[in-house]
Amino acid sequence: MASETTEARAPFQPDGAYGWRCPEHSERPAELFCRRCGRCVCALCPVLGAHRGHPVGLAEEEAVRVQKLIQDCLECLATKKRQHADNIAHLEDAGERLKVYADSSKAWLTQKFTELRLLLDEEEVLAKKFIDKSTQLTLQVYREQAETCGKQIEVMDDFSTRVWGIGQEPNPVQLLQAYIATKTEMGQQMSPSELSHPVPLSFEPVKNFFKEFVEAIGNTLQTPMDTRLKESSAQLSGKTAPLLQW
Repeated sequence: MASETTEARAPFQPDGAYGWRCPEHSERPAELFCRRCGRCVCALCPVLGAHRGHPVGLAEEEAVRVQKLIQDCLECLATKKRQHADNIAHLEDAGERLKVYADSSKAWLTQKFTELRLLLDEEEVLAKKFIDKSTQLTLQVYREQAETCGKQIEVMDDFSTRVWGIGQEPNPVQLLQAYIATKTEMGQQMSPSELSHPVPLSFEPVKNFFKEFVEAIGNTLQTPMDTRLKESSAQLSGKTAPLLQW
């Protein structure tokens, strides 16, 4: 209790090259680092003071170790930023290819509906709306994934600046104090990031359905399009890629 009271009333004081004195022994410089308590102390603390028997090391050596951890963290953040940037590029590319694919699929549908124009005007509109809806839903997922990656980059940019600032601190005690304050967040940021994979989307079931639909148009018009596509998708599941979940 006495040591805690002394520590609370005796903050670090500037002294010598290090610029800080021991919080428990104010007449001595804080030149060691207690690994158990995460604090800078003087040479008496691990022998006679509140840190007796605790594992300690030179503050300068501990600062060097922390600077290495900071460098590793910065490199990890840079790698994760590149990964998120790559994710955004992949998502944008997938979105552009999906738009082209959607347009070509709608053009294919237009050609088939021409053969049955008098009976299939309404069906053509419904089929195109189905493609547009599926495309927009998937593009929205792509956009949300890309926005998430962008936000992660912003967070990492801000944290990189903070960590870089800590690493530039010339005073080992101040550097260690700042590192301890951000140690948990630094560990979280050094975990591997997840790669984003664009959600696959295929319009082949729609096209295959209308090949057969021409022959059975009279009997199927009374059934809603969603029901028809579900039935056709079940029949074609072993031949083509599945539709999105309805």
